[in-house]
Amino acid sequence: MEKYLDKCKFYGRHTYKNGVLTFYNGGSGLGFKMQGRKFAISLDIKPQGYIYVILDKDYNNKTKFLVKSPLFSYEMPDNKTHYVDIIKANEANDNVMEITNIEVDGILNYDFDHKYKVRVYGDSTIAGFGILAKDGEASIHNSDSVRDFCFHTLYESGYDFDIMSASGWGLTFSAYTNPNEIGIIDFQDNVMVNSTIKNDSDFKPDLLIVSLGTNDYSYIKIENERNRIECFKEKYKQLLLKEVENNKNIKILMLYGTLKESDVYPLIEETYEYLKPRFKNIYLYKMDGDNSAISNHAFVNQHDLMAKQLKTKLKELL
Repeated sequence: MEKYLDKCKFYGRHTYKNGVLTFYNGGSGLGFKMQGRKFAISLDIKPQGYIYVILDKDYNNKTKFLVKSPLFSYEMPDNKTHYVDIIKANEANDNVMEITNIEVDGILNYDFDHKYKVRVYGDSTIAGFGILAKDGEASIHNSDSVRDFCFHTLYESGYDFDIMSASGWGLTFSAYTNPNEIGIIDFQDNVMVNSTIKNDSDFKPDLLIVSLGTNDYSYIKIENERNRIECFKEKYKQLLLKEVENNKNIKILMLYGTLKESDVYPLIEETYEYLKPRFKNIYLYKMDGDNSAISNHAFVNQHDLMAKQLKTKLKELL
C-alpha cells in the first residue's frame, strides 16, 4: 500500500495510520493512473456503503458499486493507460471507507493538472441526502454524494476539492450532539463533523463554497430568538475568518435556495449583508432549487440542473 501513496491523488479529508487509508466525507476518495487490465483494492466500508469508479476524469464514465466484501476488483475495458478514481458515495454520517492495499498491473504517477482548488462546507444538500428517491426514508441506497450537484460540478470542471458536509448540521446547531448548540464550525479543523481527528492536510483553496443555514433556521424558528440569528451571523464570520487567515485572496461563495426553502432566504441574505463589508471577495448566489425528493430535498434531476448553474457561476469567479 505504502509504495503507491506518492503516486496517488487524494480527494477530500483522509488519514493514513498503521497501514490504513481512511476516507470520511461523501465525495472523498483515491485516484491513480494505471496501465493494465485490472486492479484490486482491499477496501472496507463500515458498516456498509457504495463507491463509484470513475474512468479518465469523465464524470459520465462512472459505475456505482455496493461494497460487500473486503476485496474489490475491477476489469478495465482495455490494456491502455487510464485514470481511475475511487470515490465514496455516502456521507460521513453513514459510514467510513478504509483501504489497506492496492494491487495494480502497472501504476504511474497521477499527473492530472487541476485548475483550481475549492473547499466546501455544507449540510444535507451537499451530502446528497435522499436525492435518488421521492418517497420513503433516506438510506445509503437512495442518498448519493457523487450525484449531488456540488461534487458533479467540481469534478466535471476539473477542480481539486475538499468537501466537508453532513446531514442535519449547521453553524449553530446539530441534531446529533448534546447539547444541540454544537455546529460544523466546532469541527472545521477535523476530518469530519463530530470527530476528534485533526485534519493535517495542507490543502489551500482558491475558492470557499458555503451552503449552510437550513438546519440553523429550523433551530432559530423553534427557539424564536433574535440572538440566535446574531449567533448564526457571527459563527459564519468565524468560519470564513479561519479560511482567510490561510489565504487572504480566497474567494467566498455563499449558496442558498438549493431546497427551495424560501423561509430561509432572509436569514442568508441578512448574513451576506453583514459579511460583505468584512470580506473583500464574497459573493451570494441563489440556486434554482427543488423540494420533491425525500424530506423536501432536491431530487437528482434538479441536482443535474443545479450543477450546470454552479458550473457557470464558478467560471465567472475563477
